[in-house]
Amino acid sequence: RVAVVYLDAAATGIKIRESTDSGATYAAEVAAASATAAVAGLAVGYKNSGGDLAIAWITAAQHNIIKRTLGAFGAAAGAGLTVSSLNGVAICYGFDWDIVLTGVEATTLARTLWTIVYGDGADAPANTWGTLYPQQQAESDSSVTYAAPTIVYTDTYRIDFVEADAFTGGATRAYRTSLHPLKTFVAGANTLRTPVPVNYGGAEGLALAADAPGGGYVYESAPDAIYRAPQTQSLLTLTGDIVRLELEELPDATRGYIELDNASGTYGGPPAQIAIGNLVSVSWGYRTASGLQSSKMPDLWIAAYEFRRAGGASTLRLYVEGGWELLRRNRQRTQIVHSGGETYQQVLIRILARGGLHLSASAASTRAVTVTPKFTVHPSTSGFEAAQQALAFLADRIRMNTLAGAVLTEPLASAASVYTFGAAHPLRDLRLRTVPPPLAEAQAFGAAVFGEAVDFTTAAQSAATRGQQRDLTSTSGSAAAATAAAHLRRRALDAAGGRIVVPPNCGQELLDVVDLSDALIAPSAIKRRVASIRWTYDRHAAKYEQELTLGAL
Repeated sequence: RVAVVYLDAAATGIKIRESTDSGATYAAEVAAASATAAVAGLAVGYKNSGGDLAIAWITAAQHNIIKRTLGAFGAAAGAGLTVSSLNGVAICYGFDWDIVLTGVEATTLARTLWTIVYGDGADAPANTWGTLYPQQQAESDSSVTYAAPTIVYTDTYRIDFVEADAFTGGATRAYRTSLHPLKTFVAGANTLRTPVPVNYGGAEGLALAADAPGGGYVYESAPDAIYRAPQTQSLLTLTGDIVRLELEELPDATRGYIELDNASGTYGGPPAQIAIGNLVSVSWGYRTASGLQSSKMPDLWIAAYEFRRAGGASTLRLYVEGGWELLRRNRQRTQIVHSGGETYQQVLIRILARGGLHLSASAASTRAVTVTPKFTVHPSTSGFEAAQQALAFLADRIRMNTLAGAVLTEPLASAASVYTFGAAHPLRDLRLRTVPPPLAEAQAFGAAVFGEAVDFTTAAQSAATRGQQRDLTSTSGSAAAATAAAHLRRRALDAAGGRIVVPPNCGQELLDVVDLSDALIAPSAIKRRVASIRWTYDRHAAKYEQELTLGAL
């Protein structure tokens, strides 16, 4: 089916002609709807192969939609938006009618790209409008215009738009963005990945299209350009050629390298799959009587590669990084203000989403899911910096995960041990350290209120100092005291606890609580929390081990 939607000479009558034989012939013109004012933009999307579709259109400041079901058009529905003006619209069917708009915001006059859903019973009730969410916004005085949006649903929602700079030396350029595959279209404001520029400068941008999900290609097209990318992954297995691997998982970084044997020139070039930015999946495991057993570590991406020739050996070293590094490279283009309507968890979800990561929660603190802070992300602030600023008011930590994911969790001092070292799992090297926490006293200054939390045991040892925070979100003494308590607890987790070197426990994760059993040190097991993990594999040195840096409970 091919639907062609267009306007009459008055720009108020919306017409449609349709082909059911791939464009060879077209049926007669049909009047689909009449607009109340001149139409500034049109979009059409099919729901299914039976011909159900929807047409969306915009006037100067109004957005409307009309659906066709079983060959008949229903009544038009207006969105009732509060905007200054609109200049672009795009629509597709994912689970509902998913729409992208561009224009100017009503109050700030900021140029904006929004998303909104018209429900079909999945993410929103049928025939109801969802919330208008700003996803990309320029400063009101920046002479920037967003226009020509386009959207397609394939493996996820993919959106292109045009950014046109009117100031001297400005450019007109297409940009790409997308939604994490685990997020729904109604995930909220500022959940699209930070846009990436495309080497195309046409004023009407690039139109998106795709073959059926799971196969074929995603396309971008214009009168003078066509681009395509396959939907299926191109995989390359590296396992048999690894000669050395060293990776380190830290509380706020994941990095290391994978070195491959290139004696036969297998990796000369290198192969297309070995490109900067490509995903690397690493699983650690054992050969057991029950077969191969393994556990996947958090996702890694290629940050650089290096060909090495020394001593007659030829290797290719892949330098890899994790999710924290994605956030470090992701800098906010314009200011984002959270005025108090979102919880700390929701703020962090949006920060990570702009870096391409999906944040979920596993036993997050009550504070993280209930307190709604006044929080601003300033221009050029990295996602890493913004996340750390938000986490500074929580006892929670973030642990990177697979599927470009991350988990927000509160490490409780009462948490049970998940594994024991020292008995069936030998300790090759043990250095157990007891260190006081870096803070003995935390103070929070709110809006004309004050709160504090004190670790009197540490204070009596004169072993730590005072930490102070400004927290305008706290409007009562109890709220300020909760902020102080969270900060004191957060810093308590920074106390060093030593390290151990062991044969790998392949399912080990950061923040796990483990027992250390050594009768020469203590009659009962000693608990520590895993603060960092260093993985080492060296085929030539016959080395396969794990070094765990330990921290406080």
